[in-house]
Amino acid sequence: MLTATLSKAGLGLVALVAVGGIENLPALATRIPDTTPLVHLAATDHTTPVLASRTKPDFTVAAARSSEKLPSVSETLFTKKSCEHSTSEADLVVSGDRLTLRVFAQAANSTERFERRDLSGTFTVDAAGEIAVPGIGRLPVAGQGPACLEGPVSTALAAEMGIAATVTASFETRPPVLIQGTVISPGSYEFTPNLSVRALLAKAGADGGTADTALYRTLDARSRELRTLRAGLMLRHARLTAQRAGAQDLSLPSDRVKSLHTQLGRDRVHGETAVLQAALAETALRKARDVAIRADLENTLEIAKTRRNSVRARYALLSRQRDQLEAEIGEDCRGRCGTSRRYDELRFDTLNGRLGDLDLTVEDAESRVSEARHALDRHDRDVAFSYAQADSKLALSVAETLADRNALDAEIVSVEAQIMDLGGTADSTIRVERRRGSQIQTLEVHKDFLLLPGDLVIVEPPDDTILVSAEDHQE
Repeated sequence: MLTATLSKAGLGLVALVAVGGIENLPALATRIPDTTPLVHLAATDHTTPVLASRTKPDFTVAAARSSEKLPSVSETLFTKKSCEHSTSEADLVVSGDRLTLRVFAQAANSTERFERRDLSGTFTVDAAGEIAVPGIGRLPVAGQGPACLEGPVSTALAAEMGIAATVTASFETRPPVLIQGTVISPGSYEFTPNLSVRALLAKAGADGGTADTALYRTLDARSRELRTLRAGLMLRHARLTAQRAGAQDLSLPSDRVKSLHTQLGRDRVHGETAVLQAALAETALRKARDVAIRADLENTLEIAKTRRNSVRARYALLSRQRDQLEAEIGEDCRGRCGTSRRYDELRFDTLNGRLGDLDLTVEDAESRVSEARHALDRHDRDVAFSYAQADSKLALSVAETLADRNALDAEIVSVEAQIMDLGGTADSTIRVERRRGSQIQTLEVHKDFLLLPGDLVIVEPPDDTILVSAEDHQE
């Protein structure tokens, strides 16, 4: 019976080692109160061992006695060295990696296994070197190989969710390697195992020597192409500037015109001049049309004013006649007029009616004058807005052309610097910037240096100042 009890105690010890690790066994043992024995002998029978009533360590009591918080199973597993696989540094997880975890659980009442798609998935390693796994939480994975994550994830699933599962971990994608500096094609390149600086330089076109005529021809052709594009932009800029100023020609110096003839050809220059003259002719035609429309509107306004003045004069004349007739009728009658209507009174009534009609005519004439004046003002505003909009478009085109020319100038300088440096890349300084957690480490490397995912390679010509100071120090 004692042998069976000791066997059960051994199984309990194995369970403690599986959960906390053998290196944490002393710490777990100290959490068990010394005053509570696991096994004691009965007083009546010295040969029959009796198991204690407590079958597992009381972690609650131990935690209450200690000021330290008990770590979770996932924290313990992922902060300790959990596997001894021989993994090269290039195969360790870094920030930016995308890891694929596949979880396989055993079906109930069956020996078959199936994939838990709710727990499987692809996870991106963040800047802190962690991934977020469903049911477990955030796990620190940076600096470990994928094979070293399978066991801890499986154990964490068993401890946190009670799921007995098998886990496989692999890389989905890896961060690219970047290169910049005096190379033909700077940018990002896919990381491959055993990628060296020399191989990356070959991909980026930085290992060409003076005998590499194909590379030189490529760069020279690119330089000539860029210069041709720049000449075209210069010609366009001159045409837009002249068009905005209203000049009839490009107004370029003779040496500049000769250079443009050589780079672009006389037909291209003459064609741009023809475009300028056509644009100016169109602008002149538009201005003439606007002047004609304004002249028509002014004539309409004058006609409306003339009609209004005529109606006003007619109204004033009839008003005077009515007033005079009214005075004459008042003098003749002097209160003695009978009920019979006289001829003058009938004429007076007629004048009042005609004046009433003229009131409406005067109002209509005034409204026509106002409409004609508003039409003329609206035309002037539309013309001014149209000309301002056209000038704004021209100014924007001039600015865009100038910006494109400046960008081409920078690219020309870069290409010609590569041409000049084509035979001297062997002495270039090569630096690698590598992220170590939250820090960036800068390394001076040679061409056989092996790169890691996410590395930034910077290729620069040697610093003349450093070389001169080194020579002075040697003297």
